[in-house]
Amino acid sequence: MNMRYGVSRALGSMRVNWRPALNTVLVLSASLSVLGVILMVYLNILHFSQVWLSNTQVSIFLQTTLPEDRRNELLEHVRNHTAVRKAELVSPEQGLRELAGRLGANHALLAAGENTLPYTIDLDLFYDYREHVDQLAKEFRRIPGVQDVVYTERMLEQVELFFQMVQVLGLFFMGLTVVSFYLVVSHATRLSMHIRREEIEILALVGATRSFIRSAFVMEGMLTSLAAGIVALLLVWVCERLLIIGLGYSEMKFVIQTDAVFFSVAQMAAGLGAALILGGLSAHRAVNRMLREMEP
Repeated sequence: MNMRYGVSRALGSMRVNWRPALNTVLVLSASLSVLGVILMVYLNILHFSQVWLSNTQVSIFLQTTLPEDRRNELLEHVRNHTAVRKAELVSPEQGLRELAGRLGANHALLAAGENTLPYTIDLDLFYDYREHVDQLAKEFRRIPGVQDVVYTERMLEQVELFFQMVQVLGLFFMGLTVVSFYLVVSHATRLSMHIRREEIEILALVGATRSFIRSAFVMEGMLTSLAAGIVALLLVWVCERLLIIGLGYSEMKFVIQTDAVFFSVAQMAAGLGAALILGGLSAHRAVNRMLREMEP
C-alpha cells in the first residue's frame, strides 16, 4: 500500500513541480558526472597499466665463461617458466648494436675499447609483475651460470607511486561527491515537503501513519537520484566520445580507441543502484527530521 501510494504520489509531485525537480536532477547529474569522469579515468589508468606493463622486460646477464650448450640450456629453462611470455638469447655483438641504437648520436662513445658485454637473455613477462618481479629476479639469480638479473625497478616504483596517488585523489573526490549528493537530495526533499505542507497536515489529521507520509518523499528522492544517474552516465559517455574525437589527429588515437574501456553493464547497474540507495537514505533522514519539526 505504501509503495503504491509512494510511487504514484512521487510521480505526480514531480510532474506538477517539474521545475524544482528538474533543477535537482541537473545539480545531481553534474555532481555524478564529475564522479563518473574520475572513475572512468581511474578505470582506464588501471586498464592501460595492465596492457602497457604486462610485458615487463627482464634481462638476465650470463657469466662470461659459460659454454654455448649451457647458455642454450638456460634459455630453454627460462622459456619454460610459467611467467615468461617470450625469451631470446642476445649475443655481445647484438647487445652492442642495440646499445648503439639507444645512444643515437652518441653511439661513437662505444667505438673505443673492446666489447665487454656478456651474453644476456631478454625476456617478457605474461602479466603485470610490479609486485612480484623482484621475487622472480631472485629466483633467476639462483640459477647456476647467471651473473645478474636487472629490470626497470625504478620505473616500476614510480608507476606504483603514481597509481597510489591516483587512488587517494579518487577516493577524496568520491567522498566529496557522495557528501554533496546526500546534501542536495536532503535539501530537495525538505523543499518538497515545504511545498506540500498542507497536504502533510491533512494526511496527519485523517490518521495517516508517518511511514505512509514518508513513502512518497522517499520514493521521490529515489526517482530523482535514478534520473540523475542516467543523465550522468549519458554525459560521461558523451565526454568520452568527445575526447576520442578530439584526439582524431593525434597518433595516440589508435591506441586509445583500441585499449580504452567504458563502464561495463554490471558497473553501470551498480552505480545506478548506489545512487538509488543513497537518494532514498538521504530523503528518509530528511523526512524524519522535517516531520519532527512539524509536530506541534
